Amino acid sequence: MPPKLAMLLAGAVVLATQSLGRAQDNSRMSSSAEEQNRTFINAAFERWSRGEGDVFTLLAEDATWQIVGADPEVAKTYDSRDALLAAAARPLAARLKTPLKPSVRKVWADGDDVLVHWDGRAELINGTSYENSYMWIMTVKGQRIVAVTAFLDIPAFKAALASPPRAD
Repeated sequence: MPPKLAMLLAGAVVLATQSLGRAQDNSRMSSSAEEQNRTFINAAFERWSRGEGDVFTLLAEDATWQIVGADPEVAKTYDSRDALLAAAARPLAARLKTPLKPSVRKVWADGDDVLVHWDGRAELINGTSYENSYMWIMTVKGQRIVAVTAFLDIPAFKAALASPPRAD
């Protein structure tokens, strides 16, 4: 092999090795951030399950929350934490006799996004139970949830909202 070709090949191998090392470093940093986000959200659900708050307190004030589905009364995008709480979370809470208790099936992380598949259960004021399954895709930035895409059983949610609220 001619010396110039050997030097070019050796240089290419060095560059490829350096690029691979940088990619592995980036992957480790990404994995570390993913694990931090996954741990952060998992801990929030564990506290919620114990009755120590809920995930909504972690929402940024300007967080967007999209409920996916075909029902225009429920499936929409809320452009702030307050809008979501006023339109969806508080109306449901007003009908619950017991707090909504989450039971997490699985948590995944992909970069800033954390996906949580969970079931929620509570007793309604009218004596029936509210049960729903959820899949939330949450975008986490700086220990705040800045965006959520929520999938849920909309008919079960609407049935709970059709029951009478608490008379506070």
